[in-house]
Order: sequence, then C-alpha cells, then structure tokens
Amino acid sequence: MLASLFGARIDSLDRLELHLNWGAYTVWWRTLLMVLIWSAAAAAESEQRLTILHTNDLLGRLLPEPYFDEADWGGFARLAHLIEEQRNARPDSILIVDGGDALGDSPLAGVDAGRMVVQLMNAMGYDAMVVGNHEFDYGLDSLRVRASEANFNVLSANVRVAPDSTALFAPFVLVERAGLQIALIGLLSPQALKVINPVKNPALNIDDPHLSLKTLLEGTAGQADLQVVLVHMSAQEARDLVGAFPQVDLCIAGGFGRETRRGAGEHAVRFAGGGYLVTTPGWGAFLGQVEMTVRREEDKVVLVDVQPRLVPISPEVPQDQTLASLIDEQQEAVQRAQQQQLGNTNEPIEDAAQWVADLIRTRLNTEVSVINQGTLRSLTLDGDIQLGTLARLVRYDDILVRVEVLGSQLKAMADSSAKRTSGSQRLVFSGYDVQTGLIGGRPLVPEEKYQVATTSYLASGGDDYWTKKEAIDMASADWITMKQMLEEHIRRYPNLGRWDGVRRGGRSVWKNSTKLNGSLSHTTLDASASRYSGVSFLGGHDALAWNGQFESRTSYLSQRGTVVALLRTGFGQLRTHTGLREAVDRLEGDALYTWSQRWLAPFLGLDINTVWTAASGEKHPLALRFKGGLHKKFSSDAGVRVGLAVERDQVQATNIMGLEIAPEYKEEWRPGNVVSSQAKFFWGVRQRSTLSLQNFNSLRIRLLSNLAVTLDANFFLHRDSQVQALAVKSELQVGLGYAWNEKWL
Repeated sequence: MLASLFGARIDSLDRLELHLNWGAYTVWWRTLLMVLIWSAAAAAESEQRLTILHTNDLLGRLLPEPYFDEADWGGFARLAHLIEEQRNARPDSILIVDGGDALGDSPLAGVDAGRMVVQLMNAMGYDAMVVGNHEFDYGLDSLRVRASEANFNVLSANVRVAPDSTALFAPFVLVERAGLQIALIGLLSPQALKVINPVKNPALNIDDPHLSLKTLLEGTAGQADLQVVLVHMSAQEARDLVGAFPQVDLCIAGGFGRETRRGAGEHAVRFAGGGYLVTTPGWGAFLGQVEMTVRREEDKVVLVDVQPRLVPISPEVPQDQTLASLIDEQQEAVQRAQQQQLGNTNEPIEDAAQWVADLIRTRLNTEVSVINQGTLRSLTLDGDIQLGTLARLVRYDDILVRVEVLGSQLKAMADSSAKRTSGSQRLVFSGYDVQTGLIGGRPLVPEEKYQVATTSYLASGGDDYWTKKEAIDMASADWITMKQMLEEHIRRYPNLGRWDGVRRGGRSVWKNSTKLNGSLSHTTLDASASRYSGVSFLGGHDALAWNGQFESRTSYLSQRGTVVALLRTGFGQLRTHTGLREAVDRLEGDALYTWSQRWLAPFLGLDINTVWTAASGEKHPLALRFKGGLHKKFSSDAGVRVGLAVERDQVQATNIMGLEIAPEYKEEWRPGNVVSSQAKFFWGVRQRSTLSLQNFNSLRIRLLSNLAVTLDANFFLHRDSQVQALAVKSELQVGLGYAWNEKWL
C-alpha cells in the first residue's frame, strides 16, 4: 500500500483502484497533520511564561528627577503604577527583584535611613533584592533593622561578619512562579569594601563571588527549575561571573554606574552558553522587564525564548496615588524640618568642597586635611543657609578623625588622585599645596609624619588611598560628624564669610629629633692639633676608645619662620698608664631663626662650641659665633646657608669677622635608613686670619624599631695666622644607636 501511496501506477483499466489509492493517500496526510497539531498543542501546554521585573541603583530617588535633557523621569509612584499594571495582567507569573543600591544616598531617603524606601518596596510587592554598597551607608545596625522591616528577601551570599564569620543575610531563596521553582541568589563584589565605611560597618568580609556561587549551585539552589542571580558589581565582574557559570539562566545586575550619555549603556547581553545578563541605567529612569518562555522536557526545564527590554518611566506614566501621597507626606515633613534657618552668607562660597576641607583642618587643629569629592555634592552657598542646605551639600555624613601620615604617603595620595577617572574619588586637600609641594608654606618632607584631619571612611582605606596598616591610629574629634561641624560653625557665624573662623595659614608645629649612640671610635689628630688648645672641636687625642654621642634638634615651625635649636655632644675616654685620656670631647649648641621660605630665606643664628673637660689650671675653650645671611633650599633633602659671621673667642678675647658657608644634606632611603652630611666652613680675616671646617657625616641602618647600626665619619680642619700650621682631625665611629622623633602642635 505504501508503494501505491508514493508511487502508484495509473492503470486505465482499473480507475476504481486509483480512486481508492488516492483516498488512502488523503487519509494518511490527514492523520499526519492531526499528529503534528496534537504534538504542538501538547508542547504548548508544557510551556510556561514568566515575567521578571527588575530595578537597580535606585539610590533612594523617591521623586522624579531629570534624565539628561528631559525633566521628571522616574519616581517610586510611577514605578509602582507600571508594576501594578503587569501584576494585574498576569498575577501568578510576575517576579519583582532589585539589583542593589536601593536605599541610596538621597536626602529624602536618608532622613529616616531608608525606612520609607523599604515601605514603598513592600507596597510594590518586591520579592527579593541583593545588598549593594549603598545599603551600608547608614551603618550595619541600621541595615539589619531595614531588612527586618522588609516583606521581601534581602540576599547576600558572600557577605560575612566577623568575628564568627556568620552570613549577614540569606544566600538565596526559592520562590514559586508560573509552576516553576526559581532560585534567587544574591552576590556583592569584594571591591565594595573599598567604598563601604568600615567605622559604620565593622568587621565585614566579602568572599569571592565565584566560589560562593559554585557552592550554592552544587546544593539546593542548583536543583531548582531556574537559577536567577542578583549581583551588585562592575560590568566586567558580572560578565566574568556569568561566563563562568553557563547553568545560570539569568543574571540581574546593579552597580554598573550611570550612563555618561543617553542610550550609551548596554542593558542586555546574551552569552554563548545560553545565559543572559540584564541591567538598567539606574536612578529609576527605567523599569527592566524580562519575558521568559520555558518548557519542561522530562526532568528539566528548557528556555524557549527570552525577551529583555527597558520600560521608560517617563512623565507620561501615571503615578500610583497611594504611594505618591506617602512620598508627599515624607517630603513635607522633611521640608518643614529642613527649613530651619541657620544663617546666611555675606558673599557667595563657590568652592564649597575647599571651604569644608579648610574648616575641617581648622576645627581639628591639624596641619593638613583631606576629603574625597564624593563626600559632598556640587553646591554654591549663597544667601540663606538652612538645615536642608546642609542635607543637600553633605552626601555622606561621616565621622571626622585625626591620623598621622608620612609625607611620602600624602604625595602618593595626591598622585593617585590625579589619575582617578571617577570625580567622586578625587581628593581635596587643605594645608597641602599639591602643585608646589608645600605644607603650611614649607616643603613636604617624605619621611616626616604629618597630622591630618579626614573622614573615617578615607582613613580606614576607603577609595583605596590608605591601607588599614598605614592609617591604623585614628583619633576621633569627639565623634563629631561633618554635618554637625558645619551646623555648629554656621550657628557661630550666622553672617558667614568665606574665611570666618577658618585658619588661612599653615599650623605652627614643634618637632624634636633625638639620637643616642654608643660606638667604638678611632680618633686621629696630627701634631699641629696640640698647638690649638683653644679650638674646641680639635679636643681629644689619638685613641681607639668607646664613645658616647648625644644629639637633639628641636624646631618650631610657623608661617613667619622657623626656629631650630641643636645640641650635639661627644665624649669618650681611654685608660692609659698615666690615667684617663679623652679620645673625643665635644659640646656644641646652635640656635637658628630662618624667615618664611622664599627663593632665598634670611636667617640669624648663634653657635656655641666648647668641651666637657679641660687640663688642670686651664680654661675651657669657648667660642661664640654670631651669624646672619641667606638660606637656599634646593630640595627637601639639600640646602645651604651663606652668611657673614663674627666669632668671639672667650679665652683669647679676640673677635674674628668672616664668611660662613654651611651646606646640609639628608636623605631617608626607607623608614629608619638615613644618610646625612653637615658642614660648616668659616673664613675669618679680622685680628687674625682663620680657616676652619667642621664636617659631620652619618649613616644609620635600621635594625629594629628605633634601634639602628650607626656609622659616623667626622672631619675637622683648622688653621690661623697665629700658629701658621694646618691641624687635621678625623673620627671614625661604628656602633649602635637609638633614635626617636616627636612632633606636637
């Protein structure tokens, strides 16, 4: 019969047979068509349609805001209307989720630490959200309260809290929609630790999202019909994650950042493995919608079709009146509170960020202050200042702290800031001129520690400028926050000027550097030295002896100038058959005042040179040198003083006028390893011509903490017209030293 159906021969003698064969042929096709229709109907019955509505990076924008060149986009009341439309159309197949940063940083949402945002999300029927970095803006305790108020699931599979490393929130949740079991998993980028305030959120740890997701997919979450991952991370991190797990059906992301130009963002990506990655441009301008068609095939679910799209929340979208009324009530209450008058400006303050940085430096009484630009919103203070003005100005109301920072670290921060592409992460300094490298009018010294006022966010490693080790010692300023400081200042100066109550110049500081050495000293003098008994720095004898050295330098640095007082001593004795003999015997004191640093800075000074011991019946040699001239600083490591000097020899009662040249060099290769050289060359001509040189060279190699190996090589030369002989003395000293530095304001 099959042969007759597909290749029957027409026989003119038997037309009835042909008719019967044609009838059978028709019956066969009808049967095949019925089978196909039945199969299609059966397949259609096994397919399910799921609608997933998603948002991300709402940032607490309860009210409509401009979207590029168009006004009044977004707003929670319009968002609620769109969600309600979808729910009414298909009540049993709608899933509503958020990709993080919902609680946000807006003044309206921040007034109650995100409580209103959670209430509105409850009303809209959200099923789940993943925590983003802005969920931590109000502190860990506050976030836990918000999560307890939520009727939806708050997820964070890889966020843990020390000391017992417990999970912050549930890692995933199973929900039922359209006859499907769906696993919703929440993951946060480890990079969020760089922007989460560790003071408000202590002991947070964020595990590797790849390892956390792998563990969950190997368990109960991996056995669900569909796996939907909610992530808050950068675009590249999200791409890498979805690409590594082809079994993930859909990834809904937040944290990509706002579009730099309209329509530039990518909101949907399909991977070769079959998974999808979707997001929205954020700030509530669009509602994301994913239409998914799935079919059951034996014991698994297959994606038949996935259609992602963005639904504009434009001004044409009606508002949900119930939610709009709640938001209006919140706004009116906030406006009433924020209309409280604090003062007004008598001149526009356009550089608000710099003004705040200057004020922090003054309020905390430090040399330098630094804040990141993202702490504040761009705002000009002009006219009335109300509480609401401060709410708009201060984006993150952080605690102010003091830290000690090396000059090299400050310079590294400035260099890093200049390279940042994110404007909010760039730094604003006060007291440190990045262009000239001056701190309080004085050159930055890389190895010197500076008192710096900043926010606890930056001091704890925020924006990755300092490591916790570098800024581990934080002293709070009576736990005052930035907003509290501003409110106090404006109330004190109600008719506010730019510099009212703000210190213009640098902070005056005291510094002390002290060294104590014990060393084996080899002293060499030529025969002529004994003829200059009145020259103190030639004191001592040829010897190899133990020697003690003490040096203390105290400085007072102000805007007008610098005062330096130096005390340097050395003493060592060797026992011989004739008694004790001094190998080194020296006592020196210097006092120097240098006017504020210019290209050439004037100075005045006084030197005192004497010895500890003197031969029986002899006076202690004592020389006083008064000097004045100009000081030139070549760098933070090197400089030279050139001036006229008058030297008074108290023993011989003579005065010598001449020229002094005093170069100095000091360099720290790394903390504790220092090489330095100081010299004084004097040429005098009055009463007797004199030529002298004192040269001190030192090398310190750090062993442990303040303990170091020391090597000192000192060289002295003297000749005058009375003796007419050149005297040379040298000291080579090797030993151990202990050094400490102090600085106070």
